[in-house]
Amino acid sequence: MKKINLAILGCGVIASDADEDPKKRHIYSHAKAISLIQKIQITACCDIDEAALNKFSKKYSIANKYTNLDEMFAEEVIDILVVATPTKFHYDHVKKAFLNNINVVFCEKTLTYDLEQGIEISNIAKNKNGLLVVNFMRRWDNFYIECKRLLDSLELGRLETMVVYADTALYMNASHMLDLIVYFGGDVNSVVGHIDRLNKPRIVHGKDDSGAKAMITHKNGIITFLKATGESQRNHYCEMDFQCTKGRLRILNDDIKYEVYKFEKSPQHKGLDELKMQYTKLNNHKDERVVNAYLEIIEFIEHKKQPRYTAFDSLKSLELIKLIYESDSKNHFPVYSKL
Repeated sequence: MKKINLAILGCGVIASDADEDPKKRHIYSHAKAISLIQKIQITACCDIDEAALNKFSKKYSIANKYTNLDEMFAEEVIDILVVATPTKFHYDHVKKAFLNNINVVFCEKTLTYDLEQGIEISNIAKNKNGLLVVNFMRRWDNFYIECKRLLDSLELGRLETMVVYADTALYMNASHMLDLIVYFGGDVNSVVGHIDRLNKPRIVHGKDDSGAKAMITHKNGIITFLKATGESQRNHYCEMDFQCTKGRLRILNDDIKYEVYKFEKSPQHKGLDELKMQYTKLNNHKDERVVNAYLEIIEFIEHKKQPRYTAFDSLKSLELIKLIYESDSKNHFPVYSKL
């Protein structure tokens, strides 16, 4: 079996260290996910931090290690490049990869801080017939896919509103929820945003990353209410509440479980129906979402099959962050999507 050569740029938390936490229920790091896929081998790694580079290369027995990205590109045959560097470097690293004829790049979220830069490198990938994927891992999580199918089936009626809760820091933890808002609610029409100034922003690689509250209208008429704030960065939120015309779906504790409610005759109000819980579904999916992402990338490499989610899809959540900031700067007036 011909192996697919993968190189990792950035040898820190998301490359490997995230899975040193024994409490994690899912695989978060690229290296651990790759270790479960026989067709892929890590052949090279690169990091300007020599301590992180040496720790990573030793842990995964990678002989070819670099502190200079240009040297790695010049000396290695790379089928997939994983960009696991801080967001502020993504634009330069992704662009350089495609200009060095690397055909597939798997980039950490968010793609960039700047929407126009994100559009530019997404178009570069497209023009080179390459593939650029952004690691919003819940897109490959069969728990969330199951919830989406339930809503799309109209068993609970038409989806009307979503109320969602996420961690603070729009470009970091909260960006996963913003991507899910687009996934479940559809393309955004307008945003009324309020940047959180009551709580301290999270400092990420030296950059302030604030939380926010927002009301989001979607082009299909759905309305979303977002709370992505927290007094403490230890407070973790990831919950979604979907109100439909015939019932309700609640996703609790990220993906621990979901609850399904339907309207039934009220036991306390004559002539009225009330929501009653029908069942609770625990997450019993045994697959791993980051592994699923790599399996789709392999399908692209071997059969040119486009994955279900690419960088162009991730631009919608990146624009959502931009719209929240723009509305906040305009006294919270509605601002409108241009994508």
